[in-house]
Amino acid sequence: MAIAIRPYTEDLIPAVKAFNGRLACGGVAPEFHFPESNIPYWLRKADGRRIYQEYYLAVDSDFVRGGFILKYQDVFLNGEMRPVVYYHLPVSEGIVNKAYASVGVHLLRSALRMQPMLFALGMGGFDRPLPQMLKAMGWSLCAVPFYFKVHHPARVLGEIGPLRQGAGWRGLADLAAYTGTGWLGIKLVNFMRSRSAPRGLSAERINGFGLWADDLWRRCREHYRMIAVRDRDTLNVLYPADEKFLCIKISVGSGVVGWAVVLDTQMHNNKYFGNLRVGSIVDCLAAPENAAAVIQAATRLLEDCGVDVIVSNESHAAWCDALGSAGFFRAQSNYIFAASKSLAEVLAPFGTSRDQIFLNRGDGDGPVNL
Repeated sequence: MAIAIRPYTEDLIPAVKAFNGRLACGGVAPEFHFPESNIPYWLRKADGRRIYQEYYLAVDSDFVRGGFILKYQDVFLNGEMRPVVYYHLPVSEGIVNKAYASVGVHLLRSALRMQPMLFALGMGGFDRPLPQMLKAMGWSLCAVPFYFKVHHPARVLGEIGPLRQGAGWRGLADLAAYTGTGWLGIKLVNFMRSRSAPRGLSAERINGFGLWADDLWRRCREHYRMIAVRDRDTLNVLYPADEKFLCIKISVGSGVVGWAVVLDTQMHNNKYFGNLRVGSIVDCLAAPENAAAVIQAATRLLEDCGVDVIVSNESHAAWCDALGSAGFFRAQSNYIFAASKSLAEVLAPFGTSRDQIFLNRGDGDGPVNL
């Protein structure tokens, strides 16, 4: 088996379709199939653009046996700008045919030879195959904390997936929703945990990011051990004005202190959220001392929209504190950050620095499933 890693070119599309067909026959869900176009549907490479994706395939004669995606971007790391690359959607025929069990490792080693400063994000939890393989190959891993705030307790108690698993939990959730004890308890805790908003806080809906976003980026980036570039050019690519994202600029008094990008999504038979209307704080930026103002402004916007529950993942300690002060609860996270050996060395000691890294759902492959 002589497998070569090649860029995904148009002539390989039929082989990719055949590869996906074999995965489907083996029971692999469509979201884990490789794209059937060699042109990225998101973040295409363009002249002058510093953030883009490239597709690579593991080719065995006339067959495709696997592939991966690299997302190239600049990151402000330890006080200087450096390229750091996101390793995404590594998929191998080994998951349906043991004869190709080594392809997954081959994909990862090939990506590391191309780009040693790699990271992975998301992945569904520490027990999934990719995080297990990364750990075995010496990568450093940690969970990006998950937070939620309930706005409509009765609906949440009736719909939230984990509460509906097992007759006992279903009964308690139904009782709390029916009698109002769940509503009262959640509202009381929200009141006790939430702090008042800073005086002079205001939020303005925007249809794009202007020069003010560049100024904010320059002022904020030094506060974080690692943060992907969030200047206006990058933001306008990630969050175009004609898309579903709700973007706000936050000020305290006459000064801009931050921004936030949120989603308001009606779920339909979702395994976690049932049929709830879910608000998501997808991305944001401010200096750590202004994180609470940004989180409170984003929370207020989503509550005014009428969502049932608000969720967010944030890695930096100041942003975790800001979520807590806005009445959010912390729960178990399956959103995992993994740093290659080369990246972890720059971030050493990883166990301490991970709380100073700025990561959220705006990183990696963006707010998928939200």
